[in-house]
Amino acid sequence: MNLLLTNDDGYDSPGLKALADRLAREHQVYILAPDSNRSAVSHHFTMFRKNTVRKISDNVYACSGYPADCSFAGSVGGFFGVKIDAVIAGINIGANMGTDIIYSGTCAAARQAVLINLPGIAVSIDPVDWETARKEGCKYTAIADFVAKNLKTLMSLCTLKAPRSFVNINACSLDSYKGAKLASELCLRNYKDSINFIDKGDGLFETEIVMGENITEKLPETDFGIARDGYIAVSRVYADPLAESIVDGISFSM
Repeated sequence: MNLLLTNDDGYDSPGLKALADRLAREHQVYILAPDSNRSAVSHHFTMFRKNTVRKISDNVYACSGYPADCSFAGSVGGFFGVKIDAVIAGINIGANMGTDIIYSGTCAAARQAVLINLPGIAVSIDPVDWETARKEGCKYTAIADFVAKNLKTLMSLCTLKAPRSFVNINACSLDSYKGAKLASELCLRNYKDSINFIDKGDGLFETEIVMGENITEKLPETDFGIARDGYIAVSRVYADPLAESIVDGISFSM
């Protein structure tokens, strides 16, 4: 198959390279990824300016835009001269579970794929111990192997008719896993972040997000609970917005 790979960590991320190398054993891999880190950009989509695309090597290109831009441009525009069969985003360095999905550029790339009727798969690894991960890197081999061995199944889990859904994969950074499980629920994250305002003078301020504790309840049926128990967590996430059901007895004044 012809596979488009992207991410939000940037084209030179070791997670992207590990996944590309593994998938290239059986498939034709094309990479169009951001030219630098675009983490937590959500579904940022470039509309009113041009992006630039730069060749890095054969079938590897860096884009000045965002993950959703890369997903769209690499599959719709015929840039690579082939019909793309699926879009895979990752391997992201850092979990994209539950509430994380709202902010994730990695998940946005997979979401964008199903919005244009292509299977979209997001893959993320949870370092758990960030200090060790920064020094030694993450362990990508086992999760990359899982994606390669189960690619057709993962693609079949994507829903391309409304309400559409993409597949989101998360696992801890481990050499091996107990197995893989479908998550019936997504976890709820409680971010204890704060913001600093830096006075630059003349009415100008800079803002700086200060990351705080991330509190997540470990429920066994959630993506978080499954991953933290040593399994690969696979979830199907709606791409289309869904409204809450109508509430009886509500009236509005005009």
